[in-house]
Amino acid sequence: MNIELIVVPTSENVSHVQLVGRLDVLAMKEIDVRFHGETAARERSAIVDLSRLEFITSLGIGMLFGCAKSLRRRGQTMVLLGSTGFVDTALRTVGVHEVIPFATTLDEARRLARDARS
Repeated sequence: MNIELIVVPTSENVSHVQLVGRLDVLAMKEIDVRFHGETAARERSAIVDLSRLEFITSLGIGMLFGCAKSLRRRGQTMVLLGSTGFVDTALRTVGVHEVIPFATTLDEARRLARDARS
């Protein structure tokens, strides 16, 4: 398996998932529908932890953009947490940080997700 999607339990009214591994073309086929179901389909702000994501393709970036756009239409937001290395560079190179907020800590991510709903 190239990718794992972990649903992180939370007591807040925010979805929280973690992507682990490599988000390449093969991984997209196995994760895309579930990722949408755990984020955009819930119609509440979402924290997406990327701290254990090692690689992302343009299709993976498109998946993030699509879910963020869907949430934004409903007055919610997606916050990307803990991106590092190649993943952080790839996301910032294409300007993801200008559209989707980035957080370095869980407290910051929660605040950004909460503030979007206020």
